[in-house]
Amino acid sequence: MCRKILFFVTEFPTLSETFILNQITGALDLGNDVTILALKRGNIEQVHADIKTYGLLEKVIYVNLSNHKGKRLMQAISCGVRNPIRTMRLLNYKKYGAITKTLQPVIAAHKVPKQAFDLIVAHYGNVGLIASILQNQGLLTGQLVTFFHGYDVTRIVEQKGATFYEFLFQSDSALLPISDFWARRLIELGANKEKIRVHHMGIDINRFPMQSLQPTQQTLQLLLVARLTEKKGIPDAIRAVQFLQAHGLDTVLHLVGDGENRVQLEELTASLKLQNQVQFHGFLDQDQVKVQFQTSDLFILPSVVAQDGDMEGIPVSLMEAMAQGKPVISTIHSGIPELITHGKTGFLVPEHDAEALGQAILDYLQLSEERKVQMVNQAREKVCDAFDIEVLNNRLFREEINKSFETR
Repeated sequence: MCRKILFFVTEFPTLSETFILNQITGALDLGNDVTILALKRGNIEQVHADIKTYGLLEKVIYVNLSNHKGKRLMQAISCGVRNPIRTMRLLNYKKYGAITKTLQPVIAAHKVPKQAFDLIVAHYGNVGLIASILQNQGLLTGQLVTFFHGYDVTRIVEQKGATFYEFLFQSDSALLPISDFWARRLIELGANKEKIRVHHMGIDINRFPMQSLQPTQQTLQLLLVARLTEKKGIPDAIRAVQFLQAHGLDTVLHLVGDGENRVQLEELTASLKLQNQVQFHGFLDQDQVKVQFQTSDLFILPSVVAQDGDMEGIPVSLMEAMAQGKPVISTIHSGIPELITHGKTGFLVPEHDAEALGQAILDYLQLSEERKVQMVNQAREKVCDAFDIEVLNNRLFREEINKSFETR
């Protein structure tokens, strides 16, 4: 039966959030009617192939929230002129808290679809908070679930205070952290544990068939696919290459992705005289990334806590590597240990420790071929068991929608 589902997100489309895209396409595959409400417009020049395949840009309503404080104030004033009573209610700081100062509920209210939904899926706690306020004002109807990923319970809380989500926690929204790590954090912030259910992000297992494990190449080929941002720990990956070269292992690190730290990382590479060992590929499409996986020996992602407190959830790129039978090395960070078991399905090292990362790579290479095969097989089994998007989507959409009908 076709159900109406609203995905409420910060930005759409965005290349770095394939986990949200996988949910949206999964909802459509199950025969649901999907609408996307986005606070901001993403880059439509470089998009995932599924955006076009599913015609998702035709399903988006943009709030067009400005990043400029002055322009945002003008947006709010315009909303106030058109609907002064509603605007005053949405500016109730005592009731809704610090989110009112951002003017986001006021501006979003103007673009909310005027229809009832069976399920409202909000990604990131701040978006879920806006959705719960709009529900409280009778502007949104439907069972609300709010996903918490990482920065929404670190950086935002540090900026806005520990009581920022108080109204959301008191609402009827189900709270769905993507890891046990973030579930514990929500409880520390005052969320009722009865409302919390861990729900992993996942991948389409069928798109990442298992590859046979090939002998390590004479020049070790390392792969890192990520946005070039601080929390990905890429300087440690570059310094690990220097460590490996110093230990007589010819190594090339392939960096796939782009981001605000690219120039800084290129400068680091040059300062270490590793221009021949570190290759910046920038944005690559799915087929090109697939080739990178096929020609690499190891996948690494040394994630760290950024200076502003931003952290990972459980990176999808690690799931994709493990599903394909690619050995993985990452860090003891956020929910990553819930995906990778050190010594069994991969290796984990401390954050900000390039030498430990390099040593872990050497440790993997010293394993017997039999142990290597066992490790990658166990890694794929872990992803299939706990991070299969088809299973996760079935659980999300069927269980939550059924609950919405039970309460009517």
